[in-house]
Amino acid sequence: MATMGTAPTSAAATVSADRDALITGDAVLLDLRTASFAVRMLSAAIDGVLQLGLLIGGTIAIAWTAARVELDDGFVAAGIVAVSVLAYVGYPVLCELLLHGRSVGRLVMGTRVVRDDGGPVHLRQSLLRAVMAMLEIWSTSGAIALTCSVIDRRSRRVGDLLAGTMVIQERMRSLSPQRVEVPESLGRWVQGADVGRLPLTLMQDIRSFLPRAGTINPESRRELSRDLLRRTLPHVAPAPPPGTDPEEFLAAVLAERSRRDEERLRRSQERQRELSAEVRAVPFTV
Repeated sequence: MATMGTAPTSAAATVSADRDALITGDAVLLDLRTASFAVRMLSAAIDGVLQLGLLIGGTIAIAWTAARVELDDGFVAAGIVAVSVLAYVGYPVLCELLLHGRSVGRLVMGTRVVRDDGGPVHLRQSLLRAVMAMLEIWSTSGAIALTCSVIDRRSRRVGDLLAGTMVIQERMRSLSPQRVEVPESLGRWVQGADVGRLPLTLMQDIRSFLPRAGTINPESRRELSRDLLRRTLPHVAPAPPPGTDPEEFLAAVLAERSRRDEERLRRSQERQRELSAEVRAVPFTV
């Protein structure tokens, strides 16, 4: 465990810590987590099996009907085209519209397609994604989609980039909440420190780092703790005592900030109850 001093910032740590914030047109920060590349692959595999099943089943049904009724080759060709369009385009579009951005594969994996601003997808966007999937997934065995998803920081494929959409992770593994306490060594310092409000992304990164710090590679752990320390120091005054462990400092700041926010919320709720009581006590006249 490293002590605080001159802390060189690792580029990898900075990239992992600086997560893109999703902000709507009304300047509202949305806490949405994009689905990982592996989750999207599993979801696409499930949907792909269903689409192939629909395509093969429809083709067999048309062939059986043609043999029984002796349909013209033109009708058979038109039927096969219709089944292909239904499997490749109709299935994903109908699923996203009826299931609000989900499909069978996404329901299993707990993901959903949304616009870049977090809103629900429209017909035009779903149709564009489905048409592009025929090129980047089916025509190239997923090579184009795979390459684009690996390069893009939000794991988007070409269809997502053109349609202005992304896939978010809705269902996350529930974790039992753990309350962070102020370390004894920093108890006196934190009482007199001015701990300002931390940016939402920074708070999330600290909350994500502290519980799993013991499972991280030691070198990566030191780099991440130092990077979080560097990002947190501008919001705290005065600085902690020399030699303070970065993780203890982060725990103290997080615990104290949470305590002050809870205290402010409690006072606000008490004030609201007092005002409600005063309003009910005021006699109303017609």
